Amino acid sequence: MPPDAGSAAPQPPEPAAAAAPAVGAAAQMLVLTAFVPARAAPHRRPPHPDPGHPAPPRSPPTHTITSARAQPTGPMRTGASVNRDRTVVFATPYFPPDVGGVQTYVHSLASALREVPGWRPVVVTTSPRGPSDDPFPVYRLPALAKLSNTPLDPRWPRQIRRILRAERADFLNVHTPVPGLADAATLAAGNVPVVVTYHAAALVKDGHPLFNTVARAYACAERFMLRRADSILGVSDFVAENFRPRYGGKVGVLENAVAPEVLAAPVGGSRPYAAAFLARLEPTHAWKGLDQLLPAMRRHPGRLLVIGDGAARTGYEALARKLGIADNVTFAGNLSGAAKFRALRSARSLVLCPTSPNDAFPTALLEAWASRVPVIATAVGPLASLVRDGVTGLLAAPRSPEALAGELRRLEANPGLAHAIRENACELVRSRYTWRHRVAEFVERLTAVERRGAPVSR
Repeated sequence: MPPDAGSAAPQPPEPAAAAAPAVGAAAQMLVLTAFVPARAAPHRRPPHPDPGHPAPPRSPPTHTITSARAQPTGPMRTGASVNRDRTVVFATPYFPPDVGGVQTYVHSLASALREVPGWRPVVVTTSPRGPSDDPFPVYRLPALAKLSNTPLDPRWPRQIRRILRAERADFLNVHTPVPGLADAATLAAGNVPVVVTYHAAALVKDGHPLFNTVARAYACAERFMLRRADSILGVSDFVAENFRPRYGGKVGVLENAVAPEVLAAPVGGSRPYAAAFLARLEPTHAWKGLDQLLPAMRRHPGRLLVIGDGAARTGYEALARKLGIADNVTFAGNLSGAAKFRALRSARSLVLCPTSPNDAFPTALLEAWASRVPVIATAVGPLASLVRDGVTGLLAAPRSPEALAGELRRLEANPGLAHAIRENACELVRSRYTWRHRVAEFVERLTAVERRGAPVSR
């Protein structure tokens, strides 16, 4: 949405010269972030007064980015609607309509923040243009190139700097460890307080040597961003523990959550599938372990529902045929919203079987718990502590189709155990894992940063 007619003319971003190859673009971003020194303690704007005491209104922005693909959607601040709301700019490489855990996390947190009086979310992302009815401003920046699934563009720092000025940002919340956008946003932040949210327990992925080479280089480059951050939030304790030795008291946890309405959805009906699997079917997501679950289903007579899509789907379909179980495996494709939850509730279990600890806090785990679908998980990374065996789910040995098949049989043979797991897990979500809980913690952490106090630590 363009600014008011009385505002100064918008300034478009510089045009790209030519798209660089993916690896070259990656190198540009790594150089951009690796050789910028960590800032000395900058001048901070005075903190806002307490919520009960009015703050002076701010003047409206005078410009915004308006290139064809960087035009924001959603309600924009104008001269008639200026207020004293504190603005949080979320910088995320992925955002709906793209699907995935980071996308859901950021959209849910921003939506919950929008309902908190005195706070205003703005999103900066690289995802394709989405619906025009976003409930808050969403800037979708173009990317010159992609390396694996990672968008990259050296123009982002200047573009994001303009957005931060136009939106009068009070906080910048960057979501990583995807290289590129989070680093560019941190570089552009100036005096705006930066909160880094870290979504992965490991950067290196199985079977991707080129990506892993860049990831290892990026692990050095991202130290600028982490040193610059006023607060670092892991999405699980497992992630946060990686940063506490180096960054100490500014490290905290802001766990994943689900929308409260998921808990209110009706539960019941037939459950024709013995198990469901929910993930993107991309080569970069092979570590999710569908190649372990399909052989497990060969040892189990039940049916499997696979929710998700991607370039690796045909390979998994071929594996199902090779194993002789194609008739018992349904590939449902990408599902979202109510359709996804209906599909999930048609299964008697959800299987999470990662082969590496990349998943910091699987969204699918909470969605299954909230839907009263028992979870069978491999004891890898954070899942080993998030799932209590026999209480909120069942744990299986990693990289073992035999172990997965054994836990499926155990669940089927013990309906009382399945019922107890469903109820225990649902109550856990209700008491701890909704976005109403999480946004209150988020505001508390932002307020601590704003007042220059010690970050709140769990």
